[in-house]
Amino acid sequence: MNVPTFLLILIIALTWARLLRPVHKTVEGNTLRVAALPLLAKIRMHSVLSLVALVFATVAVAIDTLTWSMLLLPILSTVLLLAIPVKYTITDQGIRLGWTGFRRWTEFAGVRRTRFGARLLGVHRKRGMNIWLSGSRGDDEFLHFLRQTQKYAYKGQFGIVPDAVSGGSSHATVSQPKIAAFTTIDGI
Repeated sequence: MNVPTFLLILIIALTWARLLRPVHKTVEGNTLRVAALPLLAKIRMHSVLSLVALVFATVAVAIDTLTWSMLLLPILSTVLLLAIPVKYTITDQGIRLGWTGFRRWTEFAGVRRTRFGARLLGVHRKRGMNIWLSGSRGDDEFLHFLRQTQKYAYKGQFGIVPDAVSGGSSHATVSQPKIAAFTTIDGI
């Protein structure tokens, strides 16, 4: 295997590492929501590394260090990345994206809006986590849900919020409304 082939395979492997990691951390806690990533969110998630792999393969083919058939490798990888269904699993204890490791809410300091979605900010030198969103109207509802989930997980009273109807004196269980960005409309 020559160096350009190895580098191309390495770039493609890094692209897949966002979804697949060989960790055996199982999901903990009660599952609150399983939210599928919309296509636009997956495109935003994989666009940079997929484009790097495609440009690298094109340049390597142009200078005759790779064969033309190797140009199909990044294209096929990108198509598969977009076709595979990916989900966020959100529990009262933490969150998991795809087949990566489970991250506890206590590893994050807050949720910040970014250009391509949101970022769960890491605490005490722990790495954060990107939340990839599609840019639709339901993104704000989903971010509010994440903020509330993290807030109540820190307080140790998840699922209990002041009841707005009774003036805030009693507590009621949080209802889980459907989020428009992560639901499908029948007939469309």
